[in-house]
Amino acid sequence: MNGTRAVSSDSISIVVVTCNSLPALTDCLTSLSSELRPSVDELIVVDNNSSDDSTEQVLAFFPDSKVIHNERNRGFAVACNQGARIAKGNYLVFLNPDVQVDNGSLSALVKAQENNPRAGLASARLRFSDGAFQPNCRVFPTTANILFSRGSTLSRWFGGTWYTLPDYAVTTGVEAVAATFVMTRRERFHAIGGFDERFFMFMEDTDLSLRLHQSGFVNLFVPSAGGVHAWGRGASAGRFRRAWLHHYSVWKYFLKHVPNGFSMLLLPVLLTVNLVLVGILPERRSRRPE
Repeated sequence: MNGTRAVSSDSISIVVVTCNSLPALTDCLTSLSSELRPSVDELIVVDNNSSDDSTEQVLAFFPDSKVIHNERNRGFAVACNQGARIAKGNYLVFLNPDVQVDNGSLSALVKAQENNPRAGLASARLRFSDGAFQPNCRVFPTTANILFSRGSTLSRWFGGTWYTLPDYAVTTGVEAVAATFVMTRRERFHAIGGFDERFFMFMEDTDLSLRLHQSGFVNLFVPSAGGVHAWGRGASAGRFRRAWLHHYSVWKYFLKHVPNGFSMLLLPVLLTVNLVLVGILPERRSRRPE
């Protein structure tokens, strides 16, 4: 990467949002060293007021990267939009700082986009550090399945979820994907309005997936692209704060897309009860997501 970056039809801009993301960020940057093409691709890091050396580490790995410093934590959606606004690549990749990217994954995501002109978001296949599949695709939340979502205590007690999707051997159209490691066309992202900034963290990716789906695009799960995701290791937020943000974003999502009595009156009560239970129940020893 340098100041004379060439214009290319498959050029990529990677946007990474950091907030006290060390040491996981180091592994992420190391994995990108063989993926980014000098003079073609670019790395953009938006730092949400880290107190560690996250941005210094970025510049040590990639001196020509673009770094935006926020004086406060503005949240994931806002930071991603900040990075996207200065991006020059034809393709945008949103990548969590706790993901180690597999070799060839960026080109695999580009190929999936090129093979499907109606592609919205294209998500890589994620794994836990032990190699086990990490679900990152789902159906859209509804009043019928939300009580058995990933973070629900009912799912913990009775096992499984009603909306998390399984692994697929080939590229498959899905409803919603996580923005952990995902690609989209830059012009398409801006045309749809980017991430909705009312979501500080969580559900902004599901909301974007839904808006693309409603506009006639198809979101893709691409198993030929992959990475190891060290869940939650890329930010300093504690377990309860993350749970609170997730529950609050779920409520915002339903108020936006399902504005009925359930969303306005009953759902906040159910989410509050679930949040209290999450706070008092012991964390799973596997350290995998609930």
